[in-house]
Amino acid sequence: MVINKKMIIIIIIISFVSMLLALRISGNNEVETSPEEYLERQNAARADVGVPPLKWDVKIEKRARETADRLVQDCLNGEADRWVPPMYGINVAWNLGDPHFTGIDAVKGWVAEKLYYDHITNSCIRGKNCDCYTQIVWGESTRVGCARACCKKGCTIVVCLYYPLGNVLGERPFYLLH
Repeated sequence: MVINKKMIIIIIIISFVSMLLALRISGNNEVETSPEEYLERQNAARADVGVPPLKWDVKIEKRARETADRLVQDCLNGEADRWVPPMYGINVAWNLGDPHFTGIDAVKGWVAEKLYYDHITNSCIRGKNCDCYTQIVWGESTRVGCARACCKKGCTIVVCLYYPLGNVLGERPFYLLH
């Protein structure tokens, strides 16, 4: 089969459109993650430990958007860790240099912290972080909202807020049924 210039152009256009659809680029040049995508992995982790699924809350999503936008502003001012909403549990993922870092990428990382959670001692394995995982599987948390923001310097921030908040000192995120 002979490929002419017109066929090459059509192939390039189809490839480009396919790539855009796969990344789901929004009007503000952010890679979008749908509420269903945020919920899917988090609820799978919750199901693994017998905890009811989270429900998406648009009001919490709005607050997560405000939080992400605020963290991006503070990031630019060097004050990224100073602002956390008091009534919510929070998971934050930072990524430098990858403009295509998504909410799914953040959730995968948080869920992967399961390896570092010791249910017997109700603590993280020494030297490891598991707080994002325990917030996801916190049995008392029932609603979630998430958002993603980018700064012009290449920093991507993903925030999920949980209500009611989890990671309460001295309490367990869930109880195993034997």
